[in-house]
Amino acid sequence: MHPILSFVAAQTISNYGWASATNLGVILTILGCGIKLLINQAGFIVLIIGQVLCGIGRPFILNSQASMAMSWFHPKTRIMIITLLNVVNTLSLVVSAQLPGIMFKSYNLEDDTDYENGRSRMQRLCLLEFYISLAIIPCLFMLRSRPKQVPVKINKIERKSGMLKIMLRLFKNRNFVLLFIPFSLYFGILKAYLVIMELLMSPYKYETDQVAGVVSFPLIGGLIAQGAFPYFVNKYQIQKAFVRFFLLFSTLAMASLYFALKSNNVIYIYIVITLLAICVMPILPVIMDMGCDLISPIEPSFAVGAFYMGSMLFFVAFTYILTFITGKNKDDKRVLYTNIFSTIMMIIGFLCSLFLKIDNEYYALDIEQDKGSLVHPLEKGDSIVKEKCPSLVYRGTQSKMSISNQKGSMFSCSHNNINIVGDVPLIPGEEADEPIDQDQQQ
Repeated sequence: MHPILSFVAAQTISNYGWASATNLGVILTILGCGIKLLINQAGFIVLIIGQVLCGIGRPFILNSQASMAMSWFHPKTRIMIITLLNVVNTLSLVVSAQLPGIMFKSYNLEDDTDYENGRSRMQRLCLLEFYISLAIIPCLFMLRSRPKQVPVKINKIERKSGMLKIMLRLFKNRNFVLLFIPFSLYFGILKAYLVIMELLMSPYKYETDQVAGVVSFPLIGGLIAQGAFPYFVNKYQIQKAFVRFFLLFSTLAMASLYFALKSNNVIYIYIVITLLAICVMPILPVIMDMGCDLISPIEPSFAVGAFYMGSMLFFVAFTYILTFITGKNKDDKRVLYTNIFSTIMMIIGFLCSLFLKIDNEYYALDIEQDKGSLVHPLEKGDSIVKEKCPSLVYRGTQSKMSISNQKGSMFSCSHNNINIVGDVPLIPGEEADEPIDQDQQQ
């Protein structure tokens, strides 16, 4: 459901604020988990309905993270906030993936001819999931789309544009596409490999517990790396170099995976697959942060939504393609072909990153203060009092390019808020459709 509703969720966030969109996702998630409790009374169809509702709520929650980081935190700390949220998301995947195995441990279908034991375990699993979902109820009462004093934030003057128009503007942005392709390819392939790993290992007679370890170790290693590396990226402003370096090393890890599988050395496999995850997962929040800068002043949830949509679409596509290439005959050559195909896809993503033209640095802006100029999806100030305000820093990926292309534009800030009005390109590298009239903007 995430790829289908990703841009719908982004449009909702843009129109009503990220807090309202997140609350909608929370309600749908709790409702979906609650419906699944009726599985033993109403049949398997209830489980599908509940899962669909949870899937619908997912993009409204995940796509909000960049908007929240932009509204509440300074741009210099935004990457750390997005990283923290990605770490929490990855941790939840690690924990939740273990729950079914724990709940159905030692269960034998042949010994349960009446399926009563299986039904009971399934009911307990759904009940546990429902209890976990109740932990997000406080979000309904505590979330706010913006603080009283907003940090640096760009006024979204293209908010009235339709969803289709915004989607077209995103994918007309060359730099954004060059980020979108590696994000989707690498994350999609990694998730697909975790799904088909048992099939890839089947020709080499590995034990079941060894297969489970190969699936678990990458998530744990990626979780640790995702929490550690982006800090240094943010501190030393090495976004492009970091992304390219880790894309290259993850490609090399993928290229060596076949030899690890063929070696029948499970430690070697653990090292290679964990290195693959360690190189892929830390670049995800960094690319998200860069993408949010590139599409500014468009609502950043559109960037996050596009990235998640691409990764999910490629995940589904690669799962089917790689399963087809590998086959079910446990053939060593088919595994080699699968590995070659995956490596080629990663090389394509790495080559795209080489053509990125993004400035890593932040630049100081001398701007005027406009205490009533902040325009938010839910409210708009009326009074305008201009004063001098201190220089602010903002990443060159959007601010420097916008300044260099502006034509008589005016910069104003409200409580450290940057408000761009005038003839300014809506996306770096593009020309604005029409000049924005100052009186109309106010």
